[in-house]
Amino acid sequence: MNRRTPAIAAALALATAAALPAAAHAASVSAYPSPGSKTVEPGAQISLRGVAPDAVGAIAVDGSASGAHAGRLEAHSDGDGASFVLDAPFTPGETVTVRTGLDLTGAAGSTYSFVVATPGPELRPGPVLKPILTGPGVQRFHSDRSLVPPRMTVTTSSKSAAPGDIFLGDFSAPRNHGPGQVGPMILGPDGKLLWYKPLPDGISALDVKAQTYDGKPVLTWWQGWSNVGLGNGVGVIYDTTYRQIATVRGGNGLAIDPHELLLTDHGTALVESAFPVVYDLTAEGAASRAIVWDGVIQEIDVKTGLVEFEWHSLDHVLPDESYTAPPKVDNHLFDYFHMNSIAAVGKDSLLVSARNTWAIYRIDKASGNVDWRLGGKKSTFKMARGATFSWQHDARVAPNGTITLFDDGPSPDTNKQSRGLGLRVNTKTKTATVAHDFRHRPAQLANSQGNQQTLPNGDNLVGWGSQPWVTEFSPKGKVVFDMRFPRGDESYRAYRFPWTPAPTTKPAVIASHTSTSTSVYVSWNGAAVDRWRIRAGSSPSKLTTATTVKRSDFETKATLRGASAYVQAQALSPSGKVLGSSAVVKVK
Repeated sequence: MNRRTPAIAAALALATAAALPAAAHAASVSAYPSPGSKTVEPGAQISLRGVAPDAVGAIAVDGSASGAHAGRLEAHSDGDGASFVLDAPFTPGETVTVRTGLDLTGAAGSTYSFVVATPGPELRPGPVLKPILTGPGVQRFHSDRSLVPPRMTVTTSSKSAAPGDIFLGDFSAPRNHGPGQVGPMILGPDGKLLWYKPLPDGISALDVKAQTYDGKPVLTWWQGWSNVGLGNGVGVIYDTTYRQIATVRGGNGLAIDPHELLLTDHGTALVESAFPVVYDLTAEGAASRAIVWDGVIQEIDVKTGLVEFEWHSLDHVLPDESYTAPPKVDNHLFDYFHMNSIAAVGKDSLLVSARNTWAIYRIDKASGNVDWRLGGKKSTFKMARGATFSWQHDARVAPNGTITLFDDGPSPDTNKQSRGLGLRVNTKTKTATVAHDFRHRPAQLANSQGNQQTLPNGDNLVGWGSQPWVTEFSPKGKVVFDMRFPRGDESYRAYRFPWTPAPTTKPAVIASHTSTSTSVYVSWNGAAVDRWRIRAGSSPSKLTTATTVKRSDFETKATLRGASAYVQAQALSPSGKVLGSSAVVKVK
């Protein structure tokens, strides 16, 4: 798709405020960066939402230091907005004035201004350690030597567990140096490996899950490098054939951090970035030129890469809400907010979790204002006994209205163990009470990460973050599924989703024989196979069915009587349909 619209761009010759035409409609238009924002990126575009691209009219952008800015207008793919992409960046520290002929939300009519931040030093990659690829903590396969995933162990499995496959990612994180390659993974409902994609050393895959894009099921994750709980990467979108169909990149010069990649039903992705800015903390009795990580939310138009919405934490949540100590020395880093999840609440609001303020925020998208705070130093709600949480992750709204989260509780330890917490929030009485409190046995205290997913049958799947467990609880708290990773491995989040794969690769097969039998090993990375039909014969053109065996694991072994010269494997569905056939291979 060509993002440029030359006819519109030609109409946007820079004009003075007096020359700008009046708005052609009365509807209010949202502008990003937001009016009054104080930590805008030098590479920001001017995004306008709630107006047809050909109705934007003239726009003038002037920096107090950089002067007038030329650029081009590019339409958002849904036709409900456009971005003015500048030819040159802003100057750090300057005030920028934007003049339009539109009625802008939060502005004095059609004109508004914002301040450009002075960026701090960029995040650098953390140390890279080679994963452990030997020992009992890994799996190896005769039929596919390229895969060395960690070995998962299911300790509890009940027929009452929710249907669906299990989605995981990361594993042998550089900081933990656990066994197995790093990469996204899908397990079947029984915890057996279904699909695995190893990634290069130093690259991680986090937030691996099934979503919907363009009305079709897709597989998504964040991919990149990380350090100190933050990171630099992109969002990737794969279809059910495991072919990458889209990449989501941060806008305005920012990279996406690992904490969220949430697709919407209108072709956009909600993502997070950590933006280091020079910031005065003297009001907190700290450094006057600290490097503060500003938590930034962006909504990216997946097809064009344009920014449709942007929100900065420092505009709405001051550093005094943080439970981390501010630096006393200039140029030291301060991760005061550490945003770690975004959830869409209808079309107009977002629910945001900030680990280091121990709070969850409901944000009005149109204005950017915080509607309320749950937890933390400035909670809107009175927290009932047991409802207080700390260092939390992954705030969501369950179908029944309960707010779910993973309450980590360490660093320093405020809880004896982590838990999957559900809270009933009453906006009229301004109270928050405990709806459920799920804990693992034996107790787990996660230093970081973790999530809680409400499943369609009412169960809750809890990923224990830096602790190597995934647990599914019934609504009454009974454990119906429990699985552990090898020591040293972890998954940022764990999910259960229905998944119907259709890989375009062929099954992998290898066989060897003795004088009396033939051993056949077969696998098909990413396929949902019910059983395997093994065909064998004295030549490639003379194969007949030798046996049919139930799929036993990622790799299935079949033993044939006699010494066959050639074999082929066919993957079968439960109804007996041939899903795919391997190449015909010579028996070794």
